[in-house]
Amino acid sequence: MTQVFIPSPSTQDPFRREPKARKADAPIKIGRRSLRVFMQRLRDANNYRALLRFARVHRRPLNVLLDEVFSRGRYPRVIQIQTPIGRHDVELFSAADLSTLNLIFCREDYYTPRHAKTVVDIGSNIGLSAIYWLTRARDSILYCYEPSPISHARMMRNLSPFAERVVAHSVAVSDFNGMARLGLEESGVYSSLDLVSELYADCRVEHINNVLKVIIDRHGSIDILKIDSEGHELRTIRAIDRRLWPNIRCVNVDCQGAAQFIPSDFLRSRVSSAERFYRS
Repeated sequence: MTQVFIPSPSTQDPFRREPKARKADAPIKIGRRSLRVFMQRLRDANNYRALLRFARVHRRPLNVLLDEVFSRGRYPRVIQIQTPIGRHDVELFSAADLSTLNLIFCREDYYTPRHAKTVVDIGSNIGLSAIYWLTRARDSILYCYEPSPISHARMMRNLSPFAERVVAHSVAVSDFNGMARLGLEESGVYSSLDLVSELYADCRVEHINNVLKVIIDRHGSIDILKIDSEGHELRTIRAIDRRLWPNIRCVNVDCQGAAQFIPSDFLRSRVSSAERFYRS
């Protein structure tokens, strides 16, 4: 059983709030983002293309846009989105979750090849990327890997309508087998094996090759491999056995520098922080 370790009241609170800075020192923020990050978003053409999709995804696109920009709203909350297979309710637990949903469904960070059925989602968090692929087709199957016990429980709630098409694992995936300490972050979005935090969980780690071999043996191929493991992406991709690559159609990874470890017959594109590799 996974244990979550929470510091006693006598120890330092990892989520404590620092004293408010003087007004002269306080950074200017737009919602939860610094002014610098906000200006970077304004210069990213991908975000303007995402705006065009807001009306297609959200019932009240203007309200959701204002919630996104100014980090408004109370959480947890249920939001309804339009998908290719109909409307679907998604439970969100923070403003960061809303941003993630919009990056996936509106900005379309992840590449999806035609007729994609078998998806491996490493770093599933609360299940938003899994919902994206589960709603692209009615016959897709998702293998989800999320080691955080908090995020995993939330993911299972979100994926319950698709229970027959989801195989969920409460483990981390990297370039080794064994046990490790998973640092837990307040929102759950940035929990990581590399995060040093007084709030943590001991979790099992599976080698990427073991994960891929089982699924390839079962289905013959993997249509989409997505890796978003908050710091372990490159070492995970680098560890993939070269003999497995012919059975992988597409890779979505949320980091930079993955191209050096991807076979040269993959095409490459990029949407903001997401790198996408796929065969024509």
